Parts: sequence; C-alpha cells; structure tokens
Amino acid sequence: MDDLMEYVFFDESLAKRFQVYCNTLGVKTELEADLTHTDDDSFIVKLNQKLSVEKVDKIEEEYGELLFGEQASLIEGNDEAGAIADACGVQVQLQSGQFTTVAIHPEIMNKILSVLSIDELQQFLAQIAEDIENPKLGPICSREDLPTI
Repeated sequence: MDDLMEYVFFDESLAKRFQVYCNTLGVKTELEADLTHTDDDSFIVKLNQKLSVEKVDKIEEEYGELLFGEQASLIEGNDEAGAIADACGVQVQLQSGQFTTVAIHPEIMNKILSVLSIDELQQFLAQIAEDIENPKLGPICSREDLPTI
C-alpha cells in the first residue's frame, strides 16, 4: 500500500509517546523493534492508512519535535555542539501519494536546520519533488505559479 509511513526512533519511550500522539489523532499505528547497522536499538512506528494533509502535518510536526528535540539530547556522545548521528532524512509526499524519505548527511542537516525550520525544509523538498515530477519550461521569471511561503 502506498500510504505506508515509517518513523524511526532510537528510544522506546519516545516511540511509544509518538504512537500515543498518533492514536489521539485517530491514526492506527504499529511499533516494530529492530537493530541498526551498529547494533543499536531502533523502534519504527508504522502508519499504514490514507491520511489527510492536516493530520500528516500534525504528525510530522510532532515527529520533528521528538526527533530533533528530545531524542537528539538522548543520543550518547552528544555535546554542546549538537547531536552526533549516522544518518537522517526528511519524508516527502510525491504526487502519487507515496512517501519517500530524502536522506541527508547529518552535518548538512544541521546546517540546514540552523536556518530553516523542519516545516520549511519539508516545503522546500516538496517543491523540488513537484518540479521534478512536473517539469516546467522557460525562464523562471516568466512563471505565474512561483512558490510562496
């Protein structure tokens, strides 16, 4: 099913809090425990249903707050310079309705998030996906449908 969305956590209590949040929105979830390539625990919260844009926005906002806020402070090896991570990414919904995760190197993600909010980053990547899926010809100054903020 193209409506599968997965959210990865490295702390079970945060994953369960995220699950409870989704359930309060009426979204059914599944929690799957796994190991990363470095044998660390990971917890995947799966959502496998069609969701409204409003619910997706709320879920993404909550995930961002948990992932980049509380979880980052729990990762072993963090210091005042920020979180140390092996990988990170941002989910983007394609025109087909399918979600894809854009992998971003953690150092670049930190630089991006130092100037953009998670919502702004998602909007930026969604615009890139839109323009790739629907190529536009001609100079940008002649377009009538330029992105807005």
